[in-house]
Amino acid sequence: MLSNHCKIVFLIWGIVKLVHCDNCFDVATVIQHKYMEHQVFRKLRSLSLYTCASECLQSSRCLSFGFDKKGRNCFLNDKESVNGNVVERTGFLFSDILHWPRSLSGPCSVVLCPASFRCQVNRLGRATCVPEFLGCGQPPEETGASKTYKGHYLGAVTTYTCKQDFTACHDKVTSICQSSGQWEKMTTGVCSQNVWLNPALDIKYALPCGPSRAFRATVIGTPIQATRWNVWLWKGDNVLFHSDFRFLFSGMERVIVMDTRFNGLWDGKVIAGVPLPMSLGKETEIRITLHNGIYRLEIDGNSMFNFTERLKGEEPVSVSIEGAVSVRLMEILLN
Repeated sequence: MLSNHCKIVFLIWGIVKLVHCDNCFDVATVIQHKYMEHQVFRKLRSLSLYTCASECLQSSRCLSFGFDKKGRNCFLNDKESVNGNVVERTGFLFSDILHWPRSLSGPCSVVLCPASFRCQVNRLGRATCVPEFLGCGQPPEETGASKTYKGHYLGAVTTYTCKQDFTACHDKVTSICQSSGQWEKMTTGVCSQNVWLNPALDIKYALPCGPSRAFRATVIGTPIQATRWNVWLWKGDNVLFHSDFRFLFSGMERVIVMDTRFNGLWDGKVIAGVPLPMSLGKETEIRITLHNGIYRLEIDGNSMFNFTERLKGEEPVSVSIEGAVSVRLMEILLN
């Protein structure tokens, strides 16, 4: 007598067709050569598509499953195809579990486990319900970063990639799903903005990744009045470096003035020994580099002045731009 788990080969007009019998259940009609992205809550080794389906049937959480034919890996998903992102993928099979007969799960076919539990057969062949690892859920978002991951099963890895105009602040850009059901905690601020298009004037923009003693700040702008404009490097209310470009201001014409300000008092201005190489209405590139305690000022690629820091070891926290200028871009690169 044939059981409900038999496999029958029908020969019709020279065509061989494999049908898995449970009320003539036809496997070919319920599988797709696809893969569901991001919804895997459990990954395990599996000898066949059928044992993978059985694992899914034993889970109260599993709504669909995938099978890697080459690697013999089984992927249990917590969404069905209508609610998940199912994509074409060579070498993979996919199916919603609702199409599969419960008889495939053996003794577990007559056991209905509550939510967050799965059926397990002990060494005596008895089916019992045991707590099930539910995965870590969707990995957290990180400002300025996109993420790639295959699922949220134990050991799954999420990799963060900084978006355009953002820079990586740490060497570690991955997070792993832990047995606690939580994603591994990331260092605060994986990515930080380092490029600003049309930045507003008189606003302090934080240096990417926090205070730094080694960076290069580039400002591209167009002077719009024959007065002055300037760049400030701040730590709190103190100005660690101030570069003032004067066309005509306070009796000074076409000069570059540098200074610092601590506790509200200016420390003593220094005037560069070259005339201001700027023209009204013409776009200009300003570059300020801090390295080994020296602020280096360049205009349109030409070195203007090297300014030694006046408060040794202090790290700028933010930068701002003021005055009669239209700024197209500001970029800060860490060295």
